[in-house]
Amino acid sequence: MDIVKKAMLLGLGVISLTKEKAEEVVDDLIKRGEVSREERFKMVDKLLKEAEKQEEELTGKISEIVQKAITKIGLATKKDLEDILKRLEEIEKRIP
Repeated sequence: MDIVKKAMLLGLGVISLTKEKAEEVVDDLIKRGEVSREERFKMVDKLLKEAEKQEEELTGKISEIVQKAITKIGLATKKDLEDILKRLEEIEKRIP
């Protein structure tokens, strides 16, 4: 199993992964002999990049779900409200 995946499965929360937590996990893997000390910096960096990638994917999925829910229930979006405001301002300009 890929070491990054294994580390993620050790209970790391994608959103809450900090450099300190990544270092702690890698140090634990070093103690167990699964990673060499020479690979420490590289592994910490790899863990942080993977966590960032997963966070971006999760954020994108959540955003998509929220947009679908907003559309489904018929709520006005920020753009809808901005369009209405522009139209109202144009109407107000025409009134003497």
